[in-house]
Amino acid sequence: MKTNLNSVWNASASVRSTYTQDGGVLLDVEKGMCYSLNAVASKLWNHLEQNQDGVTFDDLLKVIRSNFEVTDSALETDIAAHLEKLEKMGLVRRSVRVA
Repeated sequence: MKTNLNSVWNASASVRSTYTQDGGVLLDVEKGMCYSLNAVASKLWNHLEQNQDGVTFDDLLKVIRSNFEVTDSALETDIAAHLEKLEKMGLVRRSVRVA
């Protein structure tokens, strides 16, 4: 699933993060839940977190592509699945960018 080109992804304001060489940990302070991230997911989360105005799917592809060696089709599939999972857990939200 490739997300709509007008979709913008934002990290939840209730999530705190910390990072290591191997990945990271997210804490949703509202729910009291912790989540571990591998190195790729950690890079993706860090980019979301640092861009409070939101990021597009293509922005995330570029960030991961520039840091990891992976085929484009696998990358699109994996990022889309990860964003969908984060959205279901309430850690990110998707909105539509207004021109």
